[in-house]
Amino acid sequence: MDPDELFGRIRLLARSLGIIDIGATDVRSWESDPLVSGTIRKCSYPSALMSGSRSVISMGIPTQRAILATAPSLYYFEHYRTLNLMLDHAAQRIVMELNILGHEAVFVPRDGYTGIDGLRKDPSSFFSHRHSAYLAGMGTFGPSGMLITEGNGPRVRFTSVITDAELPYGKPLEKQLCIGCMRCRDECPEKAVASDTYPDELTDKIRCVEYSTLLRKRGCSPCGRCIFVCPVGKDADGPLPSDEATANIRSYTE
Repeated sequence: MDPDELFGRIRLLARSLGIIDIGATDVRSWESDPLVSGTIRKCSYPSALMSGSRSVISMGIPTQRAILATAPSLYYFEHYRTLNLMLDHAAQRIVMELNILGHEAVFVPRDGYTGIDGLRKDPSSFFSHRHSAYLAGMGTFGPSGMLITEGNGPRVRFTSVITDAELPYGKPLEKQLCIGCMRCRDECPEKAVASDTYPDELTDKIRCVEYSTLLRKRGCSPCGRCIFVCPVGKDADGPLPSDEATANIRSYTE
């Protein structure tokens, strides 16, 4: 099947499964792009996770900013968990479709670590969906290392599928989407967000994880404040809950 035709078929299936953003990148770009090759360990390259792989499909579902406005809260916790389940389901379904069409493929779960406790031991994951999406031209990095998209700013959850199928590839955006306002840094309750541009300076992941640990005990992790206040994205001026409603929602925690 022609690469464009194949990707069109995958895109339609992904949309039916709730995926809003989708792109693809050549696995060789992980070695040729200096930002990625200088940041990601080779054992976490897609070619290391699946021999004979050619492409990585990146897929994203936006978080709903009206829910994110209440974070940290039970409301956002449930929303975050639901998006994760949707991403895993969509990625595995696309793997099955590629298998049916005669291609090898594996999906990578949206979180490549063992929960918050795993992050406390090693604040990294075995595969970076953000860097894959960056290589596919779906966004650029902000100062905290979060991927900022044109449509929803940093308010997108990603997953990835690695396959031996050849697909039409995107390339990193030339335009930097971060406007340098540093609202993410100012909003962070732990002051963990870096002051300089990623990857020149990295967010203090340990501080972030420790705060998430406290929120988990209250039943309302993750925090989400840095991605909520980012003004980039078409959703940045969307409707929000009232202050009274937000306060009431936040009261439903331990």
